[in-house]
Amino acid sequence: MRIALTCAVIFAASQSWAEEAGDPKAAQCDALGGVVTQLVALRQDGKRENRAIRMLTKGNAAIDEPLRPAVQFLAGWVYSLTDDELGFEPGPKYAEACKTQ
Repeated sequence: MRIALTCAVIFAASQSWAEEAGDPKAAQCDALGGVVTQLVALRQDGKRENRAIRMLTKGNAAIDEPLRPAVQFLAGWVYSLTDDELGFEPGPKYAEACKTQ
């Protein structure tokens, strides 16, 4: 249920942003994969989940506005991964899986 809810929120949050790009689905998936990659890097740097969310959603370093609502859900997923799973490049894998949906 949590995965379905996460996917629905992510899709809704980034739909308008992705429509502006040439290939909407690929652009959306690549952008979300980039968010996952940033979250993985923040986690590996020792940032706690709430701090990582704030860093990506507020201030000068925040990501694009349409993607911000997805950050909390993606962070929950990234911070639930084991350290071994983080080594398998979750960002590109997420984008690849997203494009096949």
